Amino acid sequence: MQEYSVVGKRVPNVDSRVKVTGEATYVDDLVLPGMLVGKVLRSTVAHARIVSIDTSAAEKLPGVKAVVTGKDAPNVKVGWLRGSRDRLPLTRDKVRFIGEAIAAVAAMDEDTAEEALGLIKVQYEELPAVFDPVKAMKDGAPRIQDDAKNNIALERHWNYGDVEKGFRESDYVREDTFYTPSFLCGYMEPNAAVAQWDANGKLTTWVSSQAPFFLRRELSLLYSIPQGKVRVINRFVGGGFGGKCEICDVHVSASLLARKAGRPVKVVYTTEDEFAVQPRRIPSTMTLKTGVKKDGAIVAQTSSIVTDGGPYRSVGGVTIYNHGLANMIPYRIPNFKFDAFRVFTNNQVGMAKRGHGQIQMRYAVESQMDMIAEALGIDPVDIRLKNALKPGEVTVNGLRMRTSGLVEAIEGAARRSGWKQKRGKGRAQGRGIGISCGGFACGPKIASLTDSGAIIKVNEDAGIVVYTGASDIGQGSNTVVTQVVAEVLGIGPEEISVVTGDTDVTPFEPGTYGSRVSWYMCNAAIKAAEDLRRQIVEPVASKLEVKPEEIVLRNGGLYVGERRAMSFAEAVRAVQVSSEKGILIAKGTYYPPDVEWPDPANNYYGNIAGGYSFSAQIAEVEVDRETGQVKLLKVTAGDDIGYPLNEMLAEGQAEGSISMGQGETMYENIIVSNGRVMNPSLVDYKLPTVMDTPEMDVTHVITNEPGGPFGAKEVGEGFIVSIPGAIANAIHDATGVWIKELPITPEKIVKALEAKEKEGKS
Repeated sequence: MQEYSVVGKRVPNVDSRVKVTGEATYVDDLVLPGMLVGKVLRSTVAHARIVSIDTSAAEKLPGVKAVVTGKDAPNVKVGWLRGSRDRLPLTRDKVRFIGEAIAAVAAMDEDTAEEALGLIKVQYEELPAVFDPVKAMKDGAPRIQDDAKNNIALERHWNYGDVEKGFRESDYVREDTFYTPSFLCGYMEPNAAVAQWDANGKLTTWVSSQAPFFLRRELSLLYSIPQGKVRVINRFVGGGFGGKCEICDVHVSASLLARKAGRPVKVVYTTEDEFAVQPRRIPSTMTLKTGVKKDGAIVAQTSSIVTDGGPYRSVGGVTIYNHGLANMIPYRIPNFKFDAFRVFTNNQVGMAKRGHGQIQMRYAVESQMDMIAEALGIDPVDIRLKNALKPGEVTVNGLRMRTSGLVEAIEGAARRSGWKQKRGKGRAQGRGIGISCGGFACGPKIASLTDSGAIIKVNEDAGIVVYTGASDIGQGSNTVVTQVVAEVLGIGPEEISVVTGDTDVTPFEPGTYGSRVSWYMCNAAIKAAEDLRRQIVEPVASKLEVKPEEIVLRNGGLYVGERRAMSFAEAVRAVQVSSEKGILIAKGTYYPPDVEWPDPANNYYGNIAGGYSFSAQIAEVEVDRETGQVKLLKVTAGDDIGYPLNEMLAEGQAEGSISMGQGETMYENIIVSNGRVMNPSLVDYKLPTVMDTPEMDVTHVITNEPGGPFGAKEVGEGFIVSIPGAIANAIHDATGVWIKELPITPEKIVKALEAKEKEGKS
């Protein structure tokens, strides 16, 4: 592994101290003079026309300062993508799911606001509802959006090669259907916003957001004011995992109430609000048909997807595209056909979550891969090595693999886990071991402005301030940006501070999602640091009578050969007081030079990212055959992340992915009955705790991606997509049964074992 001065080192998170001491302030900690408390009234029915809303009693309640309904909001629909702006932030005439925002109140205190909500009278004319996406697609089903025939919100179709010919040439073909339900994003800080309008008509809102600039855009469109009249300021963000990317009613209700009351208003979701309306992983039904040769080489595959998107499109186009993307990596598939649908229902809206649209498909693919291996008598490790994408390959849909450490990841994880000694040998003791692989795009292009920017300002004492629009949501992006800038400038990361998440101050940044931040933001910061380095070195070189390329920045100084010519601070001061330069400000912008948005007219063919990460994970479990209880004992993994910018943070991301993937595989499930969430609390919704955490052995495969910052790829999001398949395959090794539906609960295991026993007796 290449050695750098700062990059790659185990540098602690720059915000660790303020977080552990409680000094970090979140949106709910913010108090402004005259601030009011806002609350949102939500629909109690799944599908209905709103006949009337009577707010008179609430308005008369002492302490209430403003009440708003959809009639008070601009008749403008919002949404994350241009093609998905189909949702009024406060609905006007119709409700389409239980929990949809209808009205909001602002009062002097929380109790009064709650009481006011209870005084608002809503008269509904209930309509037929549909909660099953397959039924929703049938003729005669209740229509949820007028513009969607058979409630099909979005669809995607790919066809590469000759699939039918591939199946005819295959030695073995099998077809299976898998299902993954809805999962909570699970961040600890609920969504929140504080909004305030000034006398000049400028809106300032303090938020917990993964995409402040996109939120600014949507608020600008909503209120028909220039973006310069909207300022979005991010506070510390208590997690996001995809759930804080979009505009939602917390942002709109706070700003509407603040405008009507003429005072700042704070709105904070409750846990019940989070379950009712906030983004969750979209439920998917996946039918997978795969044909292979006798040696396990994949010849052809078809993938048919139906997803339950709830009543709005949200990021659905990306979700279903990502299902297909997950088929394309990490294995070689010469013939592929893909049909995917996002369907409107009257359930809650399905949106993005870590591993967006890909964890579902990898669970299906990796489970079926083991089924095929078993049928052909091939070791599951060997069948994956047979099909693994290698450096230089181009997938059938145009993804270019400049580097790939998948083979090394598989072989290393198998060796360290003792795969050969354990596979197929522990069933009598209820023990099993299973493998799964995945791949992930590093910051894919989106159909809008995708560039990241960084600005570096030098203080009078040579201190460095980096301005970036990226949101640190706990992953450590503020830390790694200090490391890459410090590496270029040859100084310590402690000499650098970061300003982020203020749309009036920082350069544009699309947001923290899609595993793009380290790739885009760090590349932009490196360019800015190189620009600053040039601004310092060129005049100093002239003064020293040497060529600029002869000067090296390291150890806090400027060196010519082995001679330390001056300190970094002395060089900065010399430039600052010169008549030529003076104030030192540098900038950098980054956009991958060789990626394209997949063109629908060209069968969605195209290289969507500058690089692709890979992972292989091996899970070991112990299953009680009487009760079906599963204990995840250990996860051994190989992770191709190019080059770790921060070894400690990379480990943390991998371990967090294992834990989150474990939860979705074994425990989590938002239970919905006729559109109503039946377990809307963290008491009833089961998340893994530290007591459930397995032993973890993660080794990074170093491939030094040419386009990545210092050779880095994404880490954290791609890692999660492999976990469900590894655990499911380990459970099969321990029990002999396949579970094709998440979560894999004790009840499902016991039923599968009973069915297998009856089948054996018949």
